[in-house]
Amino acid sequence: MKTGQQAGVRLRTMCILAVVAGAAGILLQFFAGFEILAFMLSLAGVGGVIGGNAGYDEVERQALERSYKPAFEGLLLIIMAGYVFTALANPISALAEPAAFINSHWPGLILAAMCLLLGICGLRKVQT
Repeated sequence: MKTGQQAGVRLRTMCILAVVAGAAGILLQFFAGFEILAFMLSLAGVGGVIGGNAGYDEVERQALERSYKPAFEGLLLIIMAGYVFTALANPISALAEPAAFINSHWPGLILAAMCLLLGICGLRKVQT
């Protein structure tokens, strides 16, 4: 550790935790009774990345700010794909159950996807 550098959680660590929390949040949506846990885990992942902004150095802050745009573009794409899937699933009876799952779990799925995408985009920007 260099002199003058504070010990603390780095952006890279928080992005890795956000990826793990987002993936776990998506997986936990498939188990009955774990929806709230998945929601809170994803919320903690997003809050950890964004809320730790004061402890990051200037390079990490700039990398975090550059990661917002691709993360939210990806999230918009996921939301649009989910909407198209549920719209097309209405006339097809075989897709009625997955569409009902998406309709009933969309808040947790969106938050977990945001956590996952923010972590992935943050890791990509930190490495470049």
